[in-house]
Amino acid sequence: MARILWVSVETPDREGQGGQRRQFHQINGLVGRGHEVQVISLHSDQSISSIETIAPIRRFRVAVRGRSVPMLVARMHRAIVTADADAVVVSHVDSRWMLPSGLHVERPVLLDVHNVLSTWYDKRGIVELRDDELEAEQEAFEHVTAVMTCSALEAERLRGSHPQLRLPVIVAPLGVDPREWPDAPLDRENPIVAAFGNWSWHPNRLGLEWLLDQVWPSVREHVPDARLEIAGTGADPSSLPGVAVLGRVDDLVSLTASATVVAVPVFEGLGASVKFAESLATGAAVAATPDGANGVDSPPCLVSADPGEWAEWIVARLRNRRAEAAPAAARSYALAELTWAQAVGPIDAWIRSAADPRG
Repeated sequence: MARILWVSVETPDREGQGGQRRQFHQINGLVGRGHEVQVISLHSDQSISSIETIAPIRRFRVAVRGRSVPMLVARMHRAIVTADADAVVVSHVDSRWMLPSGLHVERPVLLDVHNVLSTWYDKRGIVELRDDELEAEQEAFEHVTAVMTCSALEAERLRGSHPQLRLPVIVAPLGVDPREWPDAPLDRENPIVAAFGNWSWHPNRLGLEWLLDQVWPSVREHVPDARLEIAGTGADPSSLPGVAVLGRVDDLVSLTASATVVAVPVFEGLGASVKFAESLATGAAVAATPDGANGVDSPPCLVSADPGEWAEWIVARLRNRRAEAAPAAARSYALAELTWAQAVGPIDAWIRSAADPRG
């Protein structure tokens, strides 16, 4: 058992956006393995109601009217330096500034890069932002002991952007919490495709536009009563036949219980998507783009970026929905192989090794 200090500009939250949810479940998984975790985050309107049930949290106000106040930052730094911890986990490069310089000399510090933004900006041809991110990443690496990504592909991208990197790189995948995906009566009476996520995020938005423009018209042509239900924030209203934009939905289990297919369209993506593993757990058949499925090797679903293949695959399942296995085999796979309890294994192993006084 080790004492872990978790540092993040975001508040870990089971009900939050993807990054907040990921942190909550990683912390919960580490607590489940016997570690003590304390969280330091920034003052915000983000909820602490879920994280405080599993770990103590302190949030610091470091700015007044949008401007950083050195005295307040120093107060946060003192709290981090004096925290009773064997190891420190920093979530995101954007959180590295919260650490006082030199902390990694006294305690092992793991930086969760998660998404290699320098590679993403480079692929999109945004040179100025790429250079800024390369500089920020390199500066962060100088103050930590090891680096963590969410997939082998993201680790490869990290080494590609930083060929001189000599730090250990740990791969900790994303997972699902089986308690959030209980058994539910599955209804395949109507031909429904579901999609959920934060659609204001650029890779998700591109994927949704691709689904609506290049896949959905062909699906409706062959299955005229097909319905696409889009849950989550950031999606624009659609006038396409059969498309319903639902906004935030509190009960995804009930929503997806009536879906024959769950779609995970992501383009120009980076990192791994929390919603992909969760889509596998729904019990529906899953269609994903390669960027959407990043982080899971050989998943039991369709993985393709071909709109024609997507449309043909979805149509076949909607037409034969009453004969489709329910739940799909992907559900048992996700609940057995992709749990958060297993996903935190690499973090747990690093912490136990790093906190060992024998080195």
